[in-house]
Amino acid sequence: MNTIMMLLITFPLVFFLSLLFEGVDRKIHARMQKRIGPPIIQPFYDFIKLFSKERIVPVTASSRIFTAVPMIAAAASIVGAAIPIASLILEIGIGGDLILILYLLTMSSVMVMIGGSSSGNPYGAVGFSRKMTMLIAYDVPMLISILSVSFNCLSLAYYNIVSTQVGMKSLLAFARPSMAVAAATFLLCIPAAADAVPFDISEAKTEIIHGSMVEYGGPYLALVKLAKAASNFGLTFLATTLFFYFPALLEGYASVGLGALCLCLVPALILLLLTITVPRTVFARLKIGQAFKFYWLSPLALSIISVALSTLGF
Repeated sequence: MNTIMMLLITFPLVFFLSLLFEGVDRKIHARMQKRIGPPIIQPFYDFIKLFSKERIVPVTASSRIFTAVPMIAAAASIVGAAIPIASLILEIGIGGDLILILYLLTMSSVMVMIGGSSSGNPYGAVGFSRKMTMLIAYDVPMLISILSVSFNCLSLAYYNIVSTQVGMKSLLAFARPSMAVAAATFLLCIPAAADAVPFDISEAKTEIIHGSMVEYGGPYLALVKLAKAASNFGLTFLATTLFFYFPALLEGYASVGLGALCLCLVPALILLLLTITVPRTVFARLKIGQAFKFYWLSPLALSIISVALSTLGF
């Protein structure tokens, strides 16, 4: 019961951190383009403003699916991001292993695709097709990289993997060659999972007008944006705790749980800037064939190498 209460308590924390990270991302992105950019708390303003607007459902849409999907997407991404945070604070496993976390974070993208395709708008259908292609491209190497970590730590439970890093003299990403390759693979997959340039093919503002999100507005759009922000935060926080967590810095502190959370937030923000902000500022959008080819030639090959090295004990 205490575990469930702690998980529920972390929901507002995930909401706050997700929108805060998005605000920092937008601010740094603007500065890199030599613009002033919006204030860091702009995502909070946007969320409140969108929720105050009218709820509009297209006449061509399947109304039940169209209206339910944003709520499901937001809930899935928030729970997926809350499980790692609650596990660190409680210092126990809460029954959510790595497969569940990845499932929830991926489910938000799938729900948005379904909602977009149910709108009856052809751009939504195109966005659905593109996102499904990209999902196949990046999700396979991302999952294999996670399996490599589980082989190395002999567990698929998230907290068991985190707890194995206690007492280590270095970050897990640098402890073994297999973990370095797995970390590189996971980080390469984050931009596509976040629909960030150069992999924003399913949204493509100048081509298909946000794709699956084209018909969403008001509270529905607010929930879709929240789902995306929470998913991005969850992925970078997960990468931080799996590969770049260094609990040796917390030795001697009484409140290790909260200290572990604080210790992970700054690296998570740095990873978000490196994997999402910098690529979408520097690169131009790829074609769908180029993106698919990239992920099935580079990250997929790296993930397979990582699993092979983990199996051999390296």
